Amino acid sequence: MAPMPNKILLAATMVAGTLLFAACDDGGQYLGTPSSETTVPSQQQYAELLRRPTIDEAVARYEQARKTLQTRLTDELGIPGWADKHDGRQSGCANEFPGVDSRDAVRTFLSFITAPKGISGEQWADAKRIATEVGAGSGFTKPGVQTNKPPTFEFELRDQYGATLTLSSGTTTVISIETGCHLTTEAKGRISASATTQR
Repeated sequence: MAPMPNKILLAATMVAGTLLFAACDDGGQYLGTPSSETTVPSQQQYAELLRRPTIDEAVARYEQARKTLQTRLTDELGIPGWADKHDGRQSGCANEFPGVDSRDAVRTFLSFITAPKGISGEQWADAKRIATEVGAGSGFTKPGVQTNKPPTFEFELRDQYGATLTLSSGTTTVISIETGCHLTTEAKGRISASATTQR
């Protein structure tokens, strides 16, 4: 990803700087934590999140990567019968971004995609290669946890936002993706609009 122009970075920081003084629509509650101890960290944390895609944009990108990986594992390794567990969920970002309002930023655990057939030891090197190629196209370029204890295997990749793509196999094969922290679409729009109004 190309570095952002200085003007854009400055604008993101200025937008974040208005958050501690801008009230929400539900009774004037402050965005972020307005204490003197957390003012600077909160501004920096919002600035970082404003530079990221929204959670909806991130999920759409990761869902495409998951679909591509599923298709290639079927076509190239003969792993059929994939099923979506429909068990996706969201959680907050208080640990990573304690100065950000808990309603504004979330991480999403995409639902597990599973196949009833495991990947054999002979196929595992190819499975990792496929996962690496697919992952790189969506920003998953950093190595994570790896387990190679036949017949149990796990291969994890991370991206710049802390998201993880995991391919694991034993008696079944599982693709799982957890996003990093991102602003909701509503929060990013509201924050940007608030900053524009206050200029």
